[in-house]
Amino acid sequence: MRVAICGFGSAGRQHAAAVAELPDVTVHSVLEADPAVRTDPYPRAADWASVLADPRVDAVALCVPPGGRAELAAAAVAAGKAVLLEKPPCMSVAELDQLEALDGRIGVMLQHRFRLPAEVLDRPFRAAAGTLLVSRHRVPARHYTGWRADPGRSLGGITAHLGVHYLDLACQALGDVEAVDVVEHRSCAPGIDVRVGAVVRFAAGSTLAVTIAADVPARAEQLVIVGGDRYLSIADGAVVLRDGDAERTVPAAPTPALRGRVYTEFTSGGELCSLARSRGATRILDEVRKAGTGW
Repeated sequence: MRVAICGFGSAGRQHAAAVAELPDVTVHSVLEADPAVRTDPYPRAADWASVLADPRVDAVALCVPPGGRAELAAAAVAAGKAVLLEKPPCMSVAELDQLEALDGRIGVMLQHRFRLPAEVLDRPFRAAAGTLLVSRHRVPARHYTGWRADPGRSLGGITAHLGVHYLDLACQALGDVEAVDVVEHRSCAPGIDVRVGAVVRFAAGSTLAVTIAADVPARAEQLVIVGGDRYLSIADGAVVLRDGDAERTVPAAPTPALRGRVYTEFTSGGELCSLARSRGATRILDEVRKAGTGW
């Protein structure tokens, strides 16, 4: 698979690093709008139209801000390209519906899904109770600038761009989201959240209490779920799963290696990186966006 990476900021460079470790995927070219950003060692694409028209490009990795990404994905699918979306995959559930209706292959770079043991993916929790705490400090004046300060392009702040990983893990483990109550939304600018508190209810009877913060200096990433005689903990990427008397511990795999696993599965048509699995996290982000912006 020959991939054109669109956007060569932090996410685009992470995609390129992941592809460099794989035998069956190569970076065909990089499309970057900022002339000051170098794309070496990869060829620089002239423009979006040339990427779509090039028959040597099999797929595009959209590492651009979420606002407008769905339109780019639709154009790429119409041109016969597979599409890999950075997280969060789109701006709303309505956009997710539009993307799912397209006749093409669309995957998502939510690589932390590959941390989950197969028995959790095959048998999600029912009637469980869960807590999620993600704290990663950000200084608003330094971090939330440019497109990150525009909710119409960024979708939001800490929840959409960091908390989404663990929200997605929770949805993989707990199933379909039924309702989301956002009980706290602190922002550094309209629609740019620095702390969100929410309660998420799932169709299988589970509940999840969520706190995601960028305004606390201490760092934490932990998801805990208990249901029946099962217990799941994911803390800083390390997994503990207890099922009855059996216990498994899975050390934290390096995040770059997980990005490579997404590409490996994406090229083979696997299901774990699919867009459909992003519906739960997108539903939660939808409610956070509404709480912060009113639209």
